[in-house]
This record gives sequence, structure tokens and C-alpha cells, in this order.
Amino acid sequence: MKQKLVESGFGVGDLKNVLSNSIHVDEFKSKIGKDDNILVISFMVNDHQASIDLVNFLEVGYDEILDADISSSEIKPGSYLVFIELLRRRRVIEQILEIVSDLQAASGIKPEDWRFRYINDEEYHPLNAEELKKHVPLSPKSYRDKIIKPIADMKALSGIDVKEEYVHDDLIETLLHASGLR
Repeated sequence: MKQKLVESGFGVGDLKNVLSNSIHVDEFKSKIGKDDNILVISFMVNDHQASIDLVNFLEVGYDEILDADISSSEIKPGSYLVFIELLRRRRVIEQILEIVSDLQAASGIKPEDWRFRYINDEEYHPLNAEELKKHVPLSPKSYRDKIIKPIADMKALSGIDVKEEYVHDDLIETLLHASGLR
């Protein structure tokens, strides 16, 4: 059952001029699971208390968010990163778009004004379903094919031994991590 936040630590306009309209996808490693199973999104917030409030809003307001956290220190003076972790599945597109849409009242950022960058892309893309599908791996297999396989191939071509990893059930591993059993 989906839970929606009724009251948060901020109201209409509280994130205006402090929340950046640019997000980064998979630029940071997951802290609760394997990167092929967990998608990490980061937001830049130019106020410490607003960062804390945003983390609380995200953690309480969305059942699909596995974890939300704030950077341990400033990224630049007065600016912090807020991280969220979601399961890497096709439905993550709707989840991301819902989150940024829900932030409109507090931030003043319209859904069509959001943009994203995937890992080390040189440019930002409009944050919409079509662009997310084009640039972001939406399943563990597509992540391994796009990110892990090319690295393993380069290692093999260089004569470096490449270990075959045991492939386990990523969903079970994620749930174990989220429950604190791993």
C-alpha cells in the first residue's frame, strides 16, 4: 500500500532557491545494496536544514525509497547532497517523476524544468520518461551490460584476470540489507 506524506518539515516555497533543478543518477554507490540492483539519485540543496527536511520528507513520504540520506559534509559552502536509493526496475521512471512533481509546491520547480545527468555524461538531459529510458539502465541486467561488462572486457583485453561473480537474487539481497540482516 502506498503511503503519502500529509505533513512534512517544509511547506509551500520552503525549498525555493535552495533546491537545484538538476539531479545526478548513479554518480554515487549504493550504501544498502549492489549497484546493479539499486539506483542512487542525488539532489543539491543549498541549506543544511532544508536538506534535513527533504530527507525526512522523502523517507516518510515514499514507500519505494529504500533509503534517503544527506552528505556528511558540505559539498561547497552551504550546499549539501541529498541521496535517495530506489530499486533498479522499470517502474523507477514513474517513481522519479512523481517525486520531482511532488516537490513542485515546496521548490517552485516545475516538472518540465528538471534535468538529470547519468554518471559521467557530459551533458544534462531533460528529466522525462523518454530520456530516462534512453540513458539510465532500468534493470540489474541492463546495468551490468552497460557498466560492469565493458569494464570486465577492458580488464580481459589488458590481461587482467576477471573473476566471475556469483549472481544472486538482488531483490532478496536488497531486502536483507534494508532489514539490517546484512
